[in-house]
Amino acid sequence: MSLIFNEPLKHRPKSRVELHVHLDGAIRHETLWEVMRQKGLSLPGNGSLSDLKEALKVQEPRDLAHFLQAFAIFLPAVVGDAALMERMAYEFLEDQARECVAYCEVRFCPHLLLPSHNLTPSEQETQLNGSVNGAKEMVVEDVMDAVLKGLARGEQQFGTKARVILCCFWGQSEWSWDILRLCEEYKERGVVGIDLAGVEGLGSESESFTKSAVECAVFEAAKEKGIHRTIHAGEEGPASGVQKAVEMFGAERIGHGYHVLEDEEVYKMCQQENIHFEMCPHSSFLTGSVKSLTTPSKRHPILRFAEDEVSFSINTDDPTLTHTRLSDEYKLLISWGLTEAHLTRANFQAALHSFLPPKEKKQLIDQLKEAYGFIHYSLPPILCSTSTSPSETRTSTPPPKPSVTFGTWADRS
Repeated sequence: MSLIFNEPLKHRPKSRVELHVHLDGAIRHETLWEVMRQKGLSLPGNGSLSDLKEALKVQEPRDLAHFLQAFAIFLPAVVGDAALMERMAYEFLEDQARECVAYCEVRFCPHLLLPSHNLTPSEQETQLNGSVNGAKEMVVEDVMDAVLKGLARGEQQFGTKARVILCCFWGQSEWSWDILRLCEEYKERGVVGIDLAGVEGLGSESESFTKSAVECAVFEAAKEKGIHRTIHAGEEGPASGVQKAVEMFGAERIGHGYHVLEDEEVYKMCQQENIHFEMCPHSSFLTGSVKSLTTPSKRHPILRFAEDEVSFSINTDDPTLTHTRLSDEYKLLISWGLTEAHLTRANFQAALHSFLPPKEKKQLIDQLKEAYGFIHYSLPPILCSTSTSPSETRTSTPPPKPSVTFGTWADRS
């Protein structure tokens, strides 16, 4: 009997939607360990897989900058390697399919994966001599092609649909216009939106506007071109950053946004504008974002959002660093008291606020309805009567029975 009970479920409907996950932060530990060993790159500890995993784990949450330090350990293995980029995109979709994800929007910055940005001058000179991965010839289009090829192959094999959001970065304004160009040029190949990530530049009121002038102009242009927009805001920055992201940058969705609860007026504005919040439960603790909140209530903001029926989705952010999958995020939320109704609503809100075109968005919502077993029920005709009285319903005249009159016995046919 135990063998029967332990037999895994053979079919699990794809019923989840994820909108906020970074591709370069969602690489399998096993893949990184394998590639770093092959390339002779320095591995933490004694070089074991377990030591690599431990090094990538945030031991004591501090702030976002501390959380992001782990990228320096493994990103050198990725930059300049188109084959690895294709592989990690393909494996990403395999992992998403295992998590019952019907649709996801994965984001990355192609410029961050170019060798010229991540290597020291001596390493760049080595690569210019043509010794590593053909990196001397790599341009952003090569990164885009590799990632999109991996996603397309994964989508075809595993059945999870994926689209791409391209990230601008605070402090890297020289990339922003090029990111916008790529959003336009790769629109027909699956790029659906633009993002602004990194340590927030939408800080205090005294901050000079010139710091964000380029990014603001890029996002204004994106809006004019019909390119969808999401911005990391309110993760460690103040509620005013969320307000600027919406009012100045035209953000339709907010990545994280926890600090929005520090200003009730900004929070109400987001509700009125139907702003969608991309929530990342485990990440919010590991980055120190929730710990730094100055709200009277110490509950996680997602609980307030759920109670107020604010639009939000459930996401993993950087699984390589959080050591979580989507199911782990759901388990955490369930332990806080969220019910299947909250989780279901979050997935439908994610689908509704996805950056898919209307026809594909409807198809996704229909797919979710089928996965959740929504029943299309119509009342029996007698209950659809306009009569308001039960007695009238019971005594209403039945429809006349058909009658046939025969002239003679021979006419019966």
